[in-house]
Amino acid sequence: MLWLALGIAISAIGAGLIVRAIDPDRLAVAFAAIDWSWISVAVAVTVATYFARMQRWIILLRPLNFHRALVMRALLTGQLLNHLVPIRIGDVLRSILLGREPGGNFARVFGSVLIEKAWDWLALCVLMLIVAWAVPLPAWFLTPVRSIGLVATLVLISFVGVAVIPEYWISRGLARLDQALTGWPARWRMLVLNNLQRLLDSLTALRQRNIIVGAAGWTAITWGLGIAINYAVERAFGVDSWIAAMTLLAVLMVGVALPPSIAAVGVFEGLSMLTLSAFGLPLETALAIGLMLHVVVVVPLIVCTALAWLYASRTH
Repeated sequence: MLWLALGIAISAIGAGLIVRAIDPDRLAVAFAAIDWSWISVAVAVTVATYFARMQRWIILLRPLNFHRALVMRALLTGQLLNHLVPIRIGDVLRSILLGREPGGNFARVFGSVLIEKAWDWLALCVLMLIVAWAVPLPAWFLTPVRSIGLVATLVLISFVGVAVIPEYWISRGLARLDQALTGWPARWRMLVLNNLQRLLDSLTALRQRNIIVGAAGWTAITWGLGIAINYAVERAFGVDSWIAAMTLLAVLMVGVALPPSIAAVGVFEGLSMLTLSAFGLPLETALAIGLMLHVVVVVPLIVCTALAWLYASRTH
């Protein structure tokens, strides 16, 4: 309840500040000039990102094999929950959903999600480096960027470090843990050991070259599509700047993940205004882009999640 109350408060404050900062008449003019053909492109690209993320997750789940409809349903459900709820528990929920399927296991699936996030953090760091090289960035952006970059680096080093540990070291470590848990009931001891083993099994995704190449390729495609979505929405309002689209993606990925809010309302639009105004756009145009981009991100996700549940229920 505390997180929910905090999320509502942050969204309300953000919305209030936005209302005070803009001219409603100019905002109406910005929306009146919208090119809906570019919004259609943005929606189509948004849907394409779901398939790109699904394909990457399928690669990271190997050797586990699930029906694509089930993977897509779990993925979309997790993403939707992350968008709507102040606490980002969508990744845990999708791991539970897929882990309950025949042949699945929560620990193994959750491990693949952690590695997926590591790839996204790496992609975010690369994007931020490109943006920092292309445009002068204000201190309000660079400060969290350095923190995110440090965390991402430490996580990746940890994952790689575990991945290169010889198998017999892992076996010895698990054997010693088994000895340390001798006083536990056998059922609980086996539960801990089995889940830990499956979690470590997910790190095979950092050892096999074909999985690394596949995950890297689909990560690049996913983030490239994200930039294209921003660019298409900007073009709908007459803005033609790939750098602005890249910068906005980097800012939103960093900013929306940090403060708890309800569906990122207020925060998403405020960050859009703050970022795009740095490129010389009027606040009203920047807000219009932020509002429409928010709709393009959330509405297709809601519709596709509902369709994924309907399709999966009919086929299984």
